[in-house]
Amino acid sequence: MNRRDKVELAVFCGLVLVGALARVLLSDLPNFAPVAAIALFAGYFFRLRTVALFVPLAVMGISDFYIGSYDWHMMALVYGALMLPVFARGILRRWFSLDNSATPLLASAGLLTSSLSASISFFVISNFGAWLWYGTYQQTVAGIIHCYVQAIPFFRYTLAGDLCFATVLFGGYALATKFAAARKTTPQTVSE
Repeated sequence: MNRRDKVELAVFCGLVLVGALARVLLSDLPNFAPVAAIALFAGYFFRLRTVALFVPLAVMGISDFYIGSYDWHMMALVYGALMLPVFARGILRRWFSLDNSATPLLASAGLLTSSLSASISFFVISNFGAWLWYGTYQQTVAGIIHCYVQAIPFFRYTLAGDLCFATVLFGGYALATKFAAARKTTPQTVSE
């Protein structure tokens, strides 16, 4: 196993462990979870899209084992919606470049756009599923509008969680990368 494979394995395990633990510990805050941000980061970081797609699935599977499961239709929809941020990898790799070609403003804009897109797509998809399968709302246009309006208070937690965790993940990665690069360029002094 080469160095890059070891790093990817360690990052994979770390993301899954921390993501599942955070989701369990924060389960009292509705929709304030790290999963979409982790999916964004996984899409950006891992060489293989299939590996990146498995990260949010593993986080959800492990944490749902402890939190509890729900209707399988809804679980499939939620899991799928939380895999979608992986596909922002092209945007993030172009805008959140750690070489000096991307300005901090452009990197922040790319991250903000991707995070907001993940939040909005999760909101639209998950609430469509709630309207479709739970029977709480009438199966009419008025019913689906009512469903989305009722979900707005939860959307603020989704937005806050996605932005918070994406900032921590990408900001931490940028700092770690700059620190590692600085250590490589700093000449080592030999003491006598």
